This record gives sequence, C-alpha cells and structure tokens, in this order.
Amino acid sequence: MLYADSCIDYFADRQTSKSKSKMKQLFSGAIMLLICCACLQAQNMKHVKKVVEELSSPAFYGRGYTNKGDSLAADYIANQLKKTGVKPIGNTYFQRFNMSINNYEGIPSLKIGQRQLINGIDWVAYPTSPTIQGNFPLIWINKSKLTSKRQLKELLASDLKNSFICFDSTVINNKELYYFARNLFTTLPFMVRGIIDRVESPKYSARRYLNEYGTIRVNKEFITPDVKSIEIDLVSDFTSDYQTQNVTGLLKGKTDTCITLIGHYDHMGMFGEALYAGANDNASGVAMLLELARYFKKHQPHYSIQFIFFAAEEAGFYGSEYYVANPVYPLEKTKLVINFDMVSTGTKWTELIHAELYPEVKKQFMTINTTQGYIDYLKPTGYDDTSDHYHFHDAGIPALFFWTEGGNEHYHEPLDTPEKLEYPVFEGIFQLVVDYIEALH
Repeated sequence: MLYADSCIDYFADRQTSKSKSKMKQLFSGAIMLLICCACLQAQNMKHVKKVVEELSSPAFYGRGYTNKGDSLAADYIANQLKKTGVKPIGNTYFQRFNMSINNYEGIPSLKIGQRQLINGIDWVAYPTSPTIQGNFPLIWINKSKLTSKRQLKELLASDLKNSFICFDSTVINNKELYYFARNLFTTLPFMVRGIIDRVESPKYSARRYLNEYGTIRVNKEFITPDVKSIEIDLVSDFTSDYQTQNVTGLLKGKTDTCITLIGHYDHMGMFGEALYAGANDNASGVAMLLELARYFKKHQPHYSIQFIFFAAEEAGFYGSEYYVANPVYPLEKTKLVINFDMVSTGTKWTELIHAELYPEVKKQFMTINTTQGYIDYLKPTGYDDTSDHYHFHDAGIPALFFWTEGGNEHYHEPLDTPEKLEYPVFEGIFQLVVDYIEALH
C-alpha cells in the first residue's frame, strides 16, 4: 500500500484543505476496490485450475473407457453442480445412453527391430483397429509400384492380407495417388493386415466401430525404409452396449427461455499405461461451465441457463447427437447455444465459430469485446462441424463455439497436462460471455 499512499498524498496536496480528507477517502476506496477485484479474480482462477487439475488426474483414467473413467468424471461434475446450487432437470443430472466403443486391453506393444516403442509417445493404434498379434512383414509402397503395371501386378499378387504397408513420400505427396492406394489396400480382395502412418506426433482418438484392418500411427523417426518387419501385440476390447451419460442442470432466470452453455467432458482414456489427461481438451471447457454456473447462481440473469456436459464427443460427437434427438429441456425454448472447447490456450487468437452465420449475435459479441478489450484477437468464423455445437445448429438452433489457437500442440497426446496451460484468454472469454448474457432481455 506504500505506492497507493503516495498517490493519495499527491492528489490530496493539490486540493484545498477542506477537500483533502474527502479526496483521500475516495481514492483509498477506489484502490481497495481494485485490490478486492484483483483478489476475487485470482481466487476464481485458483478454483478453475483446481477443477482442471482434478479432472486431469489419474483418478479419472483419462475420462474415457478404461475403468469407467467417463462415469467417474460425470459423477464429479454432478457433485459440483449440486454444490453450486444448479438443479437437475427432472430428478437426475444424468441423461444415460448406450453406444458402441472400442478400447484396448492390457498393455499394447509395438516392436521395430530391437526397439520397444513407448505407448502414446512413439506410437498409438487408430481406435478402429481390431486385435492384431504377431510378426508381420512391412511393404513400402512408392509411386512406381502403383503406376508401373508390372510392379503393381507383382504387389497385388503378394501376401497382402498378412502384411503391413507404409507409403513413402512419393505417394503421400500425391493426394490423388494416395487416396487411390489407401482405398485399394483397405478393400477386399487386396485388403492388408494393417497400415502404418508415419507422423510427427501420434494422436490418439476414440471410435465406435471396428475395421477389418489395423491402422497404427508411428513417430516417423522410428519407421524408415530400412524397416522390413514389425512385431505387434494389440488386443481390442470392443463393446456394442457401453453405457455412458451426458450431465445437465438448470439455473432458472426470469423466463423459461434459456441460453444453453455446453462443453464435452470426455477424453481419450488410456492406451496401455499412457494416460490422456485432457487438461486443455476439455477439462478447461468443463471448468469454464462450472465457473459460469458459480457466477450466475449469484447473479440471476433474465434468461434461464442450461448447462450440458457431453459424453462421447471424442467418439464422433455422439453425446450431443443423442441429446438433440432426445432433449431433456425443450429445444424450442433454447435461444442460443454456446460451446466451450480447449479454452485454456490461445496465445495466437480466439475463434468465435459460427458467428458469421448470425450477424446480429456477432455484432453484439464483437461490440462488447471491442469496448471492453477482453480478448486481443477475437476472430469470428463460419460453419464448422468439429464439435458438439453443430448438432444444435443443424436442428435450427443458433449455436456458437469458442475455440483457441496457440499453445495446443499437445492435442490428443499424453502431454496435454495442467502444468502446461497458461490460460491467456480464459478470463476474457468468461467475462465476454457474462456481459453478453447480462445484456440480453
């Protein structure tokens, strides 16, 4: 407070003696208000980071399909809503549904020569891959093998069904040839046992179906043309009747028309011993929704606010697809949907996806942001079907999507962990959404 006292004395000395005391009191009050606001913001971010750290911890097994990690996360979110005072819609926070999903048992293994690759870091299986166990020859496919009639004939006569293949740069850099080859070798009678994709960093995913052939993603450092065979042990655990759940709750406003705030809570789970923490994707979005719930519980808005935490986003946006087909709150009473995904990064820019589709909504958001300076580079964009919001849009409900660019290079990797997050625009997104909702009547 030494600097604040100096400022007070400076301005007080410039006033008449009659007004010195009043000026000093006003200035002291302003300083204390600023300090209190800063402390409140710091406390809010402390809570946000705590939520992200907890959801990213091993206790939730990556919020996927290992040890019912997704259901453990759903229970955590429901308890947070209950503590905040957000009520369930009906008698439960959960909207349960069944789906197909593939997972892998035990500890998968890939060996190239004498090198045992590290799960999740050096390689992953694409989750449509079936059980594959054994030693397999690796056939390298180049342009000449596909464009020479003689070489192609010899290739197609080889034992493809018991071989893995890998495309070299002469194929990969020719888009038309690459897609021709990919389709050729994943279709009977020339279907291979598996395909190796050489990548900079293997990204994992989740899928609800199995192919007859395998696809594995390997760091290109370990898969070079001198590699002639691989040894793999991959055991699929596919189920067609896996039960999971969306989580939803409602804060009542002054009307039953609602703003629906959404974000997915599921992530990749585990690949062997590799844990996919999903701190940015999308524990950060969950933390955003819970923080908005805490705020609006204390500051009743005009419109009611529904919160939906979706399961199975990583498995093809199935949780939101199911919800839109089976809403627990009438879709016709939904004024706007706002989706939050990967919002603890954003060192380059923040996208307000779908804003270009709704000029008046875009104008309101952009005007608030320009006036208040919440986000340095807010970029409105058009249609995008890469997250849960698009099912609402396709059903005729206006839907926006906050997504950030810059700092999210560990997307779908085990390295997406809490300590790497900087939250450069988290508070700006939060305040922008609060201002927008509070301005609606």
